[in-house]
Amino acid sequence: MLEPLDWVVVIVFLVGIMGGIGLQVSWRDIADVFRQRGLMVRALLANFVVVPALGVLLTRLIPMQPTIADAVVLLACSPGGISAVQFTSKRKQVVAFAGASAFIITALSVFLSPILLFIFFPGNEPLVVPYARAFWLVALLLLAPLALGVLVRERAEHLADQLAKPVELLGTLAFVVFVAMTLSRRQAATGALNGGVVAGMLGFIVITMIVGWTMGGPKRETRQVLASATSMRNVALCVTITTGSFPGAGIEVPLVAFSALMIPPNMIYTIVTMALNSRARRREAT
Repeated sequence: MLEPLDWVVVIVFLVGIMGGIGLQVSWRDIADVFRQRGLMVRALLANFVVVPALGVLLTRLIPMQPTIADAVVLLACSPGGISAVQFTSKRKQVVAFAGASAFIITALSVFLSPILLFIFFPGNEPLVVPYARAFWLVALLLLAPLALGVLVRERAEHLADQLAKPVELLGTLAFVVFVAMTLSRRQAATGALNGGVVAGMLGFIVITMIVGWTMGGPKRETRQVLASATSMRNVALCVTITTGSFPGAGIEVPLVAFSALMIPPNMIYTIVTMALNSRARRREAT
């Protein structure tokens, strides 16, 4: 669970990143994203159908401890990890898609993930889902700063251009601070798992990135956004459900470990793809 100071930093991160996205796009840009029905349908299928099915299949095919299996199913059925926007927002050509997809996937996960867990999660224990709290967090920390940024751009485009980079930088710095503040807890959780489990989680992350990439086409940039968005699962929602529904079961440890493991692959992936995109643009310019 997050400490009060952790929450302050998370709020700054989300408001900064989502506000920075909003300052770069217009309402028309957002509307154009939703007009790409095929892309949005594939994004939802990847996150709410394909990855959950793969996660459940993984627990059926590979013998694993019950707590690990439970964690995998929870993660597979819970897309919309809020950390994803730190990586997806770096693709400037499709920044509207990054912001809109982050909001819609996270918002839908509040309502669809419990349904998926009811279908796939082992056992008959009722799930405790904080619907009201999750709804307000999504509305206030994702939708509100995104909408406010777009509104500023619509009313004062020059001001939005001046504010976009500093606001986004503030969000990025807050993300770095949050990772540093929670690093010891995440490392302790990862250290509590054996090497095989860690390798399996990393493999699951890579597989989900491939799913996102495959279903995010035909544009290279949207593939890159959906690859990160699909691999960053909603650990916060998983931990909240686990704490309320299965206290003392020990599922939180692999969940927290996953939250640490999903950052490095996406960081490396983002740096590499940004470098490749920059090289491709330079070639096109010449």
